[in-house]
Amino acid sequence: MSRPLPPILSVLTGLALVLAACSTGTAPTVAPTTAPTAAPTTAPTTPSPTEPTADTCLPSTETGTVAVQIQGFAFAPGRVQAKVGEVITFTNSDGAPHTATLDVGSCTTPTLGKDASGSLVFSAAGEYPFHCRIHPDMTGTFEISG
Repeated sequence: MSRPLPPILSVLTGLALVLAACSTGTAPTVAPTTAPTAAPTTAPTTPSPTEPTADTCLPSTETGTVAVQIQGFAFAPGRVQAKVGEVITFTNSDGAPHTATLDVGSCTTPTLGKDASGSLVFSAAGEYPFHCRIHPDMTGTFEISG
């Protein structure tokens, strides 16, 4: 005489038979739905007017037509307006030494002691932030027009 299976074994056996009947024995294959993409490329960029190149700003030994005073640890005016080719001259009235140095690039006046002057000239229009290399809180902006 055969004994009936416990109910849980009956359920598990039935489930195993159903799964076995549904299986084909091989894993399905799926084709890719998108084509591979190429890595993004970037075109070479040319410097913008606020990114001077080596010859955009140069020190000058000439006395300029545009004057900037350095006094009280500040540039006056703080927003210097000039045209391409005009010489901008900084005169230091402070007892402490100062420079006028572009934020981007290496264009700078020499270190200016009391009553000393130094000049810069630009060959391209744009806005160029600058600062004192010795006192970075001293800042200004050149507005150079064509």
